[in-house]
Amino acid sequence: MTNWQPIETAPEDSEILLWDGIGIYIGECWADCRGDDSQPYFIVLEIGQIFPTHWMPLPKPPKETE
Repeated sequence: MTNWQPIETAPEDSEILLWDGIGIYIGECWADCRGDDSQPYFIVLEIGQIFPTHWMPLPKPPKETE
């Protein structure tokens, strides 16, 4: 698995894991989330905007078993 990376390197338009110093969330940064601020915001369902410090790609889902 990939290590946590600085939020400045987070990809746009894809779901990723986010860390804000309190918890780990799945969120997404859309193309306009960076705005004029140096700190991008991310949208997390049921929470709203958060300002994380680090991100990580989502892990691959488990393989189906028969």
